[in-house]
Amino acid sequence: MYLQKGLGKGFAVPLFTAAMIVSGANAALVSYSTVVTNNTLSEQTYELTKSFTLTGGLGITGGSGSLAILVTDIRGGGAYVKASGINAIYTSFVNGVQVATITPTIPATITASQFGQGSYSQQFASKNYGVLGNINDIIQTKLKFILSSGDQAVISSTFEVVAFTPAPGALALICIASGFGLRGRRRASY
Repeated sequence: MYLQKGLGKGFAVPLFTAAMIVSGANAALVSYSTVVTNNTLSEQTYELTKSFTLTGGLGITGGSGSLAILVTDIRGGGAYVKASGINAIYTSFVNGVQVATITPTIPATITASQFGQGSYSQQFASKNYGVLGNINDIIQTKLKFILSSGDQAVISSTFEVVAFTPAPGALALICIASGFGLRGRRRASY
């Protein structure tokens, strides 16, 4: 009982936080996992941020990411985790530019039955962020969500940033298409 009083509006315990460079300066990963317990009598909004400063230049960036949530009803009556207004639960940034978001859409709320658990997970596949990643730039993941009163959530996320280079076939198609476009313009001008 004393522990709950001392914790006030709830608390977050980081289980595992890591930010590391993988394969030299070709990639960076921000991985975050935490347990959040709401010890209050009303739902609370939590905002957690994890960032990493690039130690090498990546050029045009791309990458992937994931979000996993496990909500547990501790006091009975059901539990939920949901987005705060129109904000995404997961948002990632490269040098201050938002590059990806994840929010549950169906259902929009992750729920748990009385004394039960509910879960949600999603990832976004590798994509081109189109943002330059230079040395000393910051990559960041922001988690913002609402947790029901007296309940607990385990939130985990990853955000990978890599030097983006288009597949050789895609680059060839772009060059060919550009060539046909120029050739067509030349014919029209004669």
